[in-house]
Amino acid sequence: MGYLLGIDAGSTNYKAIACDAAGRFLASARRPANTKYHENGWAETSPELIWEGAAACIAEVAAQLPGESCDGIAVASSGEDVLLDGAAQSVYPAIRWFDTRTEAIASAWEPFGRERIYRITGINPNPVASITKMQWIKRYVPEAWARARLWIPIAGFISLKLTGTARAPWTNACRSMAFDLNRRDWSEEILAEAGIERSLLAEPIRPGEQIGALTAAAAAATGLKKGTPVFAGGVDYACGTFATGIIRPGQMLDSTGTSEQLLAILDAPEISSASMEKNFTSVAYVVNDAYYIMGMIVASGGIFEWFKNTFACESFDLLVDEAAREPIGARGCMMLPYFSGRHTMGSDPAARGAFVGLTRATTRGTFVRAILEGLCYEMHSIVQAMQELSGQSVESIYAIGGAAKSAFWMQMKADVTGIPVRSKDVPEAAALGAAMLAGLGAGVYISPEDAAARVQFAERQYTPNAAHHAQYMELYETLNRALYPALREFNAAVTRAQGTNEEK
Repeated sequence: MGYLLGIDAGSTNYKAIACDAAGRFLASARRPANTKYHENGWAETSPELIWEGAAACIAEVAAQLPGESCDGIAVASSGEDVLLDGAAQSVYPAIRWFDTRTEAIASAWEPFGRERIYRITGINPNPVASITKMQWIKRYVPEAWARARLWIPIAGFISLKLTGTARAPWTNACRSMAFDLNRRDWSEEILAEAGIERSLLAEPIRPGEQIGALTAAAAAATGLKKGTPVFAGGVDYACGTFATGIIRPGQMLDSTGTSEQLLAILDAPEISSASMEKNFTSVAYVVNDAYYIMGMIVASGGIFEWFKNTFACESFDLLVDEAAREPIGARGCMMLPYFSGRHTMGSDPAARGAFVGLTRATTRGTFVRAILEGLCYEMHSIVQAMQELSGQSVESIYAIGGAAKSAFWMQMKADVTGIPVRSKDVPEAAALGAAMLAGLGAGVYISPEDAAARVQFAERQYTPNAAHHAQYMELYETLNRALYPALREFNAAVTRAQGTNEEK
């Protein structure tokens, strides 16, 4: 048996890993993503550089495994798309998902109907959606648009360069705001509203299905054998979730880095008006034809990092030790975590972070405990809303990312939510998840359940402390839930004042 190859084409780095059926890494490589940042908030990269970076990573992995065969390849990527001409050459740079230029175009979708869009696509109109990037190119770079013959996600673009066949993995297509969740196909009415022809889009494909086989040109560029099968991958965070072993309803991912993503598997999309108002995303998952609902805390670990760098200059572990010596409730000090606005539970870009309840007895450890508790309360509110809206209970939370290394923080998450937390250290999760999808397509695994059972990583389980949960819930219900409403108008006024001062 040969190895499986997974590629992660992110917005910071391109990575490739080779692994066996148990997920053990055999070789790896990475290259910088060469994203170009502009002072006006724009961010873009050349599709040709995307392919060069991915091909170089594959070639380096292949060179580390001479004489070994590859059973299959799949690609994970971030949520951007590329626009190509008839020769599969770019007509305009790939606009990164966090590029700010399309905010006005996203807002212009309001007359079409926000609820109408949400019920079709599972996402609210927003400038991250790649259809807004295509509209921008059509409007402001008409000469490039006139040459365009193919709109395709980055994961599909790399697979196209490998095989010569254009396909759009379902999960990547969902990020466009042009994909009909129920039909698993492009939405004719949304494309018509955008003035985009259906023929421009790559055909959708189920993750794990075969796209094609490596061409002679791709074999020469990568060092792999011509004819190596290439399978559909998916969007990076969904692939990473699969690598963690999450495959069925009742399981939730909590990925905490600078921001925090919470993702729960569903049998059907949750596209109600209530979900829309709380700004949840509910789109297709990578296995079992399932769906997921996702919420976000925009600033999570980033708040801790800000506090450490600004006020403490101490190690993470030392600060957490100080927080652990403080009592539950942080001596009345509470933190509102909207340091980068509020995303889930109702979008509010004007929301701001806050510390309240300070006294002269407030210590550095008190501040840190308040930060961790505030983040856990926000997590609890999102998890609770997900369960209520979907009607599905969360049995366990799988924690990955930097925060998963902190036993104190993980135990607090379990105590606040009342749900067992299982921390895992899954290296290069997106690339590994793509490799596992290739394994499904190649028949290395007989099912997603088989893949999850065979790819295992060390984990630690944190069981909720019932007494602590009761204490946290009393504080949550009586104090924490009142904090955001009490400060909402004040924060809106602060935001307006900041905008006025910046204009002067």
